[in-house]
Amino acid sequence: MKILKYILLSITLLNFVSFSAIAFGSGVGSVVSAMFFILILFYYFVSPKPKLVTSFIVLGLAYHLIAGINYSGEIRDFYLDALKYFIFIIGIVYLAKDTTHTELGLFAFIGSMSILVNAVAFSTLYGRYGGFYINPNNAGIICLIAFSLTFNIKNTILKLGLQLVIVTAGIMTLSRYFILLLVLINMIAIISNKKNSVSLVAGSIAIVIVLTVSSIFNLNAVRFSAFQSLFGGDQIETKTITENSRNETWALYTDVILDNPVFGVGYNALHGKKNKHIDVGVGVHNTYLMAIGESGIIPFMLFIIIYLSLMFRSFKHLYTNPEYACIATILATYLLVSHNYFDNFLVLFTSIWLYQRVKYSPENQTLNTLNS
Repeated sequence: MKILKYILLSITLLNFVSFSAIAFGSGVGSVVSAMFFILILFYYFVSPKPKLVTSFIVLGLAYHLIAGINYSGEIRDFYLDALKYFIFIIGIVYLAKDTTHTELGLFAFIGSMSILVNAVAFSTLYGRYGGFYINPNNAGIICLIAFSLTFNIKNTILKLGLQLVIVTAGIMTLSRYFILLLVLINMIAIISNKKNSVSLVAGSIAIVIVLTVSSIFNLNAVRFSAFQSLFGGDQIETKTITENSRNETWALYTDVILDNPVFGVGYNALHGKKNKHIDVGVGVHNTYLMAIGESGIIPFMLFIIIYLSLMFRSFKHLYTNPEYACIATILATYLLVSHNYFDNFLVLFTSIWLYQRVKYSPENQTLNTLNS
């Protein structure tokens, strides 16, 4: 069972389903995906049966049933996508419950290191790196999760060393979301315990390292120049930093959302595929807007309730388990910049992992440390 557990954690947390398809072709990707869901089902049937995550089941039912009403695409794709979501959300419950802080932190760290390997050994002209996660913005979230899980490490040298390489990897993504959330997470951690201000040292050293040896990473010139301007120079490159911002993308979908607030316009309609409702070639990049735009007000409200609840419950443990508040903040804000929620297994798994720890026995929570 241990071997199966770590195989599933590897595929889930290291994004092997998507990575295998990109790196080795769609054929290999399909095999890995099929194996993944078969293993999830097997793991579910041979494991103890904890409480189901009812909130996420209700959310999935509401979204797929309502979004399916106006769906005009290939019906097989719709059923297959829905089936994958429910297999994952039900079958992965015990795996999430059985995954310790140390294990989640270790896999998140490995994922972060894949970004550094990508930048150093497989640099590209694009100059932004995602490692196993392909997309730099998706890669940013694994670095943020890994960083959050370092705060309860007792050994200061170990903590700072891990944070240094994690932040360095995160900077390789040149993701505006990563930079913004890194600042916010540090603020939350310092509020939790003033001693966490030492983490600012690791972040500062990481920035100095990147600025000093940037040439070996072949970083995106435009993005990196804007990043440099934050720490020196006569003028911050505000235009570059705000160019193609998410709010500009969201604005493209304003009319279709306001015209169809009750039931939306159908499954996958806001994912960047032009259809009879929308003539926009880019996805909405916002899960909340995706929910209301494709399936109306009910799934939208469920998203708000679930992730606000996670936030409130997590912040109750701010002084004992600050990583909960940090991860809840990461998840709730990441949904503001991504629309691929129902097949984002990293986000789904981490949401369930956190949900189980802050909902079922909050009064019995004990300090969990990465060095335990």
